[in-house]
Amino acid sequence: MEDDELRAKSRLLELHFHDAVVDLARHLHASGTIERIFGRPLPVVVFDMDCPGWEEEATKAANPAELIEDFLA
Repeated sequence: MEDDELRAKSRLLELHFHDAVVDLARHLHASGTIERIFGRPLPVVVFDMDCPGWEEEATKAANPAELIEDFLA
């Protein structure tokens, strides 16, 4: 596999992973799973050590706005 092709496939995999993580957090909120397990709604703070700076964007996308006000402050 050529370097350019490998880089492109790696990038697509990374984007798919990011989408999957955000979608999972949204599902956990929408289904009530987080509240059922922990007794109250809690934010999901998303982190990828290989993609610094993505945490804020991903955490905003993954949670209802009222749950992440303190995180964004």
